[in-house]
Amino acid sequence: MERTDILPEEFIVVAPGGAGTSNCFATKEAQNDIEESISDVIKNFNIDTAKIILSGFSMGGYGVYRTFYENPSRYCAIAILSGHPDLARRWINREEINFLDKKNLTKFGSVPIYVFHGKGDLNCPFELTVRVVENLKSIGANITFIADDSGHGVLSIESRNRYYTWLKEQLQSLH
Repeated sequence: MERTDILPEEFIVVAPGGAGTSNCFATKEAQNDIEESISDVIKNFNIDTAKIILSGFSMGGYGVYRTFYENPSRYCAIAILSGHPDLARRWINREEINFLDKKNLTKFGSVPIYVFHGKGDLNCPFELTVRVVENLKSIGANITFIADDSGHGVLSIESRNRYYTWLKEQLQSLH
């Protein structure tokens, strides 16, 4: 069942790929690509810049953590789907930002956050997401956490519909 009815017709999805091999959207170039993509959409389409939601799956989930951390005022809400909170530090450089560390989450208390993770995920350990969710709750973040028994892959129809419903609620709350 496809849920094209849940989002407004004028909803625009922008999905820039990560620059370079497995950079986790952590490099300056990747962050510039994201910002340039959004700026281009703003320039060429009539959009409400107060309604930009940042969302990503897997490596893109880490990209959400990192991109929001770099520019929190740009986004009204964020969604992290099966994202590893410490991916760049593990893959690229020990100096990269670790979102398991509560001090790196303080900016995240300002927006609604949707987190989905499958308990059977072998790529991005479920337990790490649980730690981040607990840390976000401890700083008073407005968080919706959905877990199911899936692994690391496409969301089930039920999980996808929950996510789409959350997106719709965020957009409607900004009217």
